[in-house]
Amino acid sequence: MAGAKDKILKWLSLKTLPGEFATLAIGAFGGLLFTFLHIPGGAMSGSVIAVALTTVFAKPTALGGPLRVLALSTMGMAIGSVVGPDTFSNMAAYPGSMALMTLCVVLMTLASTVVWTFIMGWPPAMALLSSVPGSMSYILSVSMSLGADAAKVAVVQMSRVIFLVTILPFIVVWESGGQHGVLAQTAVDPLSVIAPTLAIGILTGAIFTRLGMAGGFLFGALVASGVIHYLGYGEGRSPSWVLVGGQIMLGSWVGTRFVGFDWRLFGKIFIGTTASVGAAMGVSVLFAYFVSTYFDVSFGTTLMAYAPGGQDAMMILALSLGVDPIFVSAHHLARYFFINLTLPFIVARLQRGRGADKSEGTA
Repeated sequence: MAGAKDKILKWLSLKTLPGEFATLAIGAFGGLLFTFLHIPGGAMSGSVIAVALTTVFAKPTALGGPLRVLALSTMGMAIGSVVGPDTFSNMAAYPGSMALMTLCVVLMTLASTVVWTFIMGWPPAMALLSSVPGSMSYILSVSMSLGADAAKVAVVQMSRVIFLVTILPFIVVWESGGQHGVLAQTAVDPLSVIAPTLAIGILTGAIFTRLGMAGGFLFGALVASGVIHYLGYGEGRSPSWVLVGGQIMLGSWVGTRFVGFDWRLFGKIFIGTTASVGAAMGVSVLFAYFVSTYFDVSFGTTLMAYAPGGQDAMMILALSLGVDPIFVSAHHLARYFFINLTLPFIVARLQRGRGADKSEGTA
């Protein structure tokens, strides 16, 4: 009992708080700079890069338990707030392409995992986490929870998103004549909804974590927020300051994992990333071509819906490029739910298999 009490007190310790705030300040600078430059998902990628670069000449303080829980729960709440009473009805409007999208996700992940496992020689669990298309916040939280090399996973995930948000707009504009427009305005939740939703999310996340679910706090907050918004108690989305703040906290946490990172390996990771992204994009292009041919949807729209990019980045691009935002949003939401519902079980299976291998090796 005394040991558990000491562990809790250490977890709640405020001794490192000044250093943690300094880390968050560095992350906030990078995140806000990228946001100002209108880089999709810039709050997270900017904070990761800023803190990671700091590790070249300093040792930023890693975030303590309370701030990590707040980061994961805030992100889960923000992502879950996109759910509404019409979410699943929108998904149900595209049953054929939804089914093909699920198959496409599996094959894209498999193609990329093969590159990382058999060409780059990465462990199966880390290869899988680096290959799952989209849901970057959840992937990184799972990486941190499992003790995987989150720095390498973050480099791969961010590189893929940067590649896609740079290339896809040119493809879509060229193919479908899309023009850059103004993002649609949506209602936001007031503080009277945000506070109880976050509290319920943290409680749900604690239960999920206690049950041994990887990324329990993020997934618990996502489920709690999704249920609340689906039932209509939250009629808007989390405001931008909540989403940006959560991304900066999570990105700063991930950035500290670059302490001791061998930057000479970046070139090798880049080669692997290029090959894995090429493999995943090859699969998505084939599926997008098939769907556009047989479902009477433009190739640019289907490619945006099937692209292995982050959900938020692809939705923003769809709206700004003038392609069908409902089609793209529905498919990325469906992909998100599919990934987040299946990934914990797949990762748990991989972890059990790795534990068995270690046991046999020591026998």
